[in-house]
Amino acid sequence: MPALKHRVNRASYNQRIRSLVDLGTTSVKALVVELKGGQTHIWGHGQVSLEGGYGPTGEVVDCEAVAAACDAALSAAEKMTPDTFGHKIVPDQSVWSVPGWLCDRHSFAFQHRRSRPAKPISRREWLTIEAQLERAMADLSGAPVDVIPTAQVDGSTVTDAVGLRGETLTLSAFVASADSDTLATFRQVAAILDLELPAFVSQARAATAGLPSDGVLLDVGRWGTDIIVAHRGQLADAAWMPMGGQSFYRTLANSFGLTPARLPRFCQAYGEGWLPPEATMAADAVLVDPVARWLDLAAEQLADLATDTSLSHHIYLAGEASRLPAVSQGTRHYAWMRQLPWPRHPEVHLWQPTSVSNLTNHTGHRWGASDLVRLGLARLAAKIM
Repeated sequence: MPALKHRVNRASYNQRIRSLVDLGTTSVKALVVELKGGQTHIWGHGQVSLEGGYGPTGEVVDCEAVAAACDAALSAAEKMTPDTFGHKIVPDQSVWSVPGWLCDRHSFAFQHRRSRPAKPISRREWLTIEAQLERAMADLSGAPVDVIPTAQVDGSTVTDAVGLRGETLTLSAFVASADSDTLATFRQVAAILDLELPAFVSQARAATAGLPSDGVLLDVGRWGTDIIVAHRGQLADAAWMPMGGQSFYRTLANSFGLTPARLPRFCQAYGEGWLPPEATMAADAVLVDPVARWLDLAAEQLADLATDTSLSHHIYLAGEASRLPAVSQGTRHYAWMRQLPWPRHPEVHLWQPTSVSNLTNHTGHRWGASDLVRLGLARLAAKIM
């Protein structure tokens, strides 16, 4: 397949500069970032619509369409850099987020009961239990995208178990994997764009990096919702369900006779509180049932993810549809305590882009409710780079 373009005016090789690509169902978003002085500096951004790239079950069916959208988003980000950075930056290296519907999630836990608790844990003991995880991952049907391990000694989480004393050594891990053919397709897209092979992270891990605290994230996309549990500052578990904002948009369009051209303006007016009171009340009323169905599905998914130690009492709502008042109101009033192990009734927050720390935005762009993944990806880039 021929390259769309030869990417010219590259930055001189610089380990601190990357392009970031957030692959969504209906759009591709890109950033050009630099890690400097403990901050991630955003020098350019781009966003373009993506139509027809994925099939009905979420698989990539049109590599050229995905490549064209990625190229347009990256080019838009790169074109900003002469004004923001002083000269054009076209990074060789990139980090791509893999969408939630393309990832399988796995949880593993291995425990070793030590016969001599007073003796410090040796490197050999740690490598033995680590090898158990590696053998388990070798049996996965897909390729690992994220591996997030947690070590514990006698139930206490530690950053490095070697040299500590205790009776039980536990290694648990959350693993996100994707079909090997899917990742090969994304690598093919990168080759079309004349990029080096990208590093991959799951959208769930990127979104977690953009949260201000532990909690549950409901990231409402157009066609589905990512459900993410953040615990002790990292991704603990995640799921994706095939119901998202389109269900709400379709209900509003049918109830108010809105054309596709009028629907976005109506939803913005509803979300910003610009509608007349009677129209707002009518919109709230027609969304009661679809929002209730969405929340019931989310609660079912959370029941499978939750443990009595992993649910903080915070729920964060992100994604454009989360700004519909009926969605936030329904989430606040839902009977969460009925079936889930919350320490108390959860507080519901609308995620704010300003809550993502250690980012410096040089573009002047005002981030929105659907920018969680790409801003989290920017924050996470500091660890990946």
